[in-house]
Amino acid sequence: MPNTKNYSTRLRVLDRCLRSGHAYTGNELTAFINEALELRGEPKITSRTTLMDDLLNIENEYHTTIIRKKRGRQMTYYYEDPEFSIFSEELSEDDFLHLSQALSILRRFKGMPQFEWMEELGARMNLCMNNAKQARATVGFESSLYNKGMEYFTPLFDAIRKKQTVELRYQSFKMKEPQTLIVHPYYLKEYNNRWFLFCCTGDYTNLSNYPLDRILAIKPAQVPFRDTDINFDDYFKDVIGVTKREGQHAEKVLLKFPKNEYPYVATKPWHGSQHKVAEDEQSVTIELDVVLNYELEQKILSWGDYVEVIGPQELRDKIKDRIQSSLKSY
Repeated sequence: MPNTKNYSTRLRVLDRCLRSGHAYTGNELTAFINEALELRGEPKITSRTTLMDDLLNIENEYHTTIIRKKRGRQMTYYYEDPEFSIFSEELSEDDFLHLSQALSILRRFKGMPQFEWMEELGARMNLCMNNAKQARATVGFESSLYNKGMEYFTPLFDAIRKKQTVELRYQSFKMKEPQTLIVHPYYLKEYNNRWFLFCCTGDYTNLSNYPLDRILAIKPAQVPFRDTDINFDDYFKDVIGVTKREGQHAEKVLLKFPKNEYPYVATKPWHGSQHKVAEDEQSVTIELDVVLNYELEQKILSWGDYVEVIGPQELRDKIKDRIQSSLKSY
């Protein structure tokens, strides 16, 4: 098993050297590899074993022969077939079928920026297969591409990538009139088949989010972009949904379910932190480490009488109040 760290870079360098027509020593190959790794800001290799394992792996995995020939006290290496390259092998029909299935999954992003290449790639793959039987799509996803506001996904995506401030014409459901906002866009996130823009607004430093379906217009703003150091993977680790107040931290949420309903919760966890903390003949109690927000409340309410909030008391009272308010309509 090769050392997988930086393996693709090492493989490209070795393939280029071995088919160059020149017999390189192990030290020379290592120097070429480390030069490429340094340019990529990656750590150099220091073990001769790594190089030897890479050469052996090329022979075994790609069914080729590497000639080993003495030059003085050192061994040199080159392909037996000078026309061979591990990057020029033809793909098998199985390879094409696997790629077709992967492409069908990626097509859920059809129409979004930077994914225009998918249709061209699909057409080229079909030509390469010489009209072989095409793979039928076997995976289907819900799509939000036709939702209101999705026409703004591309310009916002580009603005985030280019670090460009934008002007939004925005109107929430609670506003009687639209408002104009200057925002510094950082991140786009989908939740419940709806897309949200995360950004800082105007001179404020706290994070805001705006659903794309409430945006009425967008254009570049002639204001210097203010970047953020927020790692959004970390930011959403303790969040169900998209809402998180400034300075808000996760709390331990205890939820009790009837024992016959628990399998639905176990097989489709509410959050990555979910784990079982208690069980008896009638019920199972789980714990979540999440912030208390509107989306969590909605998820609890969607389970009706199949879930009971044990704690924290603040959340239990909030759910109780919302249920009692709902009963007034009946």
